[in-house]
Amino acid sequence: MTAIKLTNMKPRERLLAVAEEAFFTEGFDAVSVRSLTEAAGVNLALVNYHFGGKRNLYLEVLRRRFSRVAAAKCDSLRQTLNKQTHPDLRDILGAYILVHLGDDEQVAATQNFLRLVARQLAEDNVAMELLLRELVLPIHQLLKETIAGVRPDMSAEKISLCISSVTGQIFHFIRCPETARILAGLPDGANLRACISAHILDFSLHGMQQEAPCTHIP
Repeated sequence: MTAIKLTNMKPRERLLAVAEEAFFTEGFDAVSVRSLTEAAGVNLALVNYHFGGKRNLYLEVLRRRFSRVAAAKCDSLRQTLNKQTHPDLRDILGAYILVHLGDDEQVAATQNFLRLVARQLAEDNVAMELLLRELVLPIHQLLKETIAGVRPDMSAEKISLCISSVTGQIFHFIRCPETARILAGLPDGANLRACISAHILDFSLHGMQQEAPCTHIP
């Protein structure tokens, strides 16, 4: 683990700070409770006292990280849109895509996060619910309300489905960036992230031009 400034932190906060770095660097399975308590300089019993065990400590770390990331992305989205006098659908979707694909560092951080926690989330319904509630839902709701303001003709259901589609395109690229380059035949020197961002925006705008009823499966 890298050095963390733990000065003036209470024992619980020191443990959470150390645990967050460890879990998001090494993954859940590779981290032992003893290594966490030694790094944080706290008693081993503190884990059970405050969290009831390693798994609950991990869930609290996820909740804190998800909430922090959601707040940062929502703030970035608001700042980008506030620069526009009258943002339209292109501006809104462009800002949303930028939040996730704005630079290589953002993409790399998300890729690293997915590698470390994807399996744990897939196997833990509580962790997945945390992801949806603390990270996905706040961003989704902000985007949904913003789109509804410029497209009152679209139903709330259609807006939500379209947001999910845009998000799916974004994360498909984040998980498998070279797939897009190979299938599209883009040269190695091309700015792949910029090409994909432009494509997602164009594709999504065309898909949201006309309201269509949702066909429900009985």
